Amino acid sequence: MKHFSLNTLLCTIVVASIAIAPCECDDKLITQTCSKTPYPAQCVSYIKANYKSNDVKGVAGLGIIMAQGFQLKAQAPKDILSTMLSAGKRPDIRIPIIACLGTYNYLINTAIPEAIDAFKLGIPRLAQSYANMASMGVSDCERRFNGKSPITNENNITHEIALILVAIAKQL
Repeated sequence: MKHFSLNTLLCTIVVASIAIAPCECDDKLITQTCSKTPYPAQCVSYIKANYKSNDVKGVAGLGIIMAQGFQLKAQAPKDILSTMLSAGKRPDIRIPIIACLGTYNYLINTAIPEAIDAFKLGIPRLAQSYANMASMGVSDCERRFNGKSPITNENNITHEIALILVAIAKQL
């Protein structure tokens, strides 16, 4: 059995510390960025839930991840509303359902992809505008139901993410 030399041990420690360093840097970036948002803990959670967060090198990358998170979470209320509409459930709120479906379709398919492009192109004010649009759209959707919303929880989550996205864009 061979004994490891001191050089081998030191070399192993150096390599291990280099491998760990990027994660610590990313964690620091995520923590610093999220601390400047209205929901820091949720921000960290949403970003870290995306496996790509380990490879992010800047705040714009975190904005892209948060925008993708919005798209993902916004799918839930859209699906609920689509199911309700197609099943003919709750005819008393049919008009708000249709309006909110239109809002969520626009946000998922147009506004948020534009925000992602704006982050990629280095136009943070445009990304912020689209994120504000998402925040207002979700709030408007909730108000349309006059207290009878079947998607209050989902609207609250997507609104929270939109506000986090606005705060991230403002940091650029």
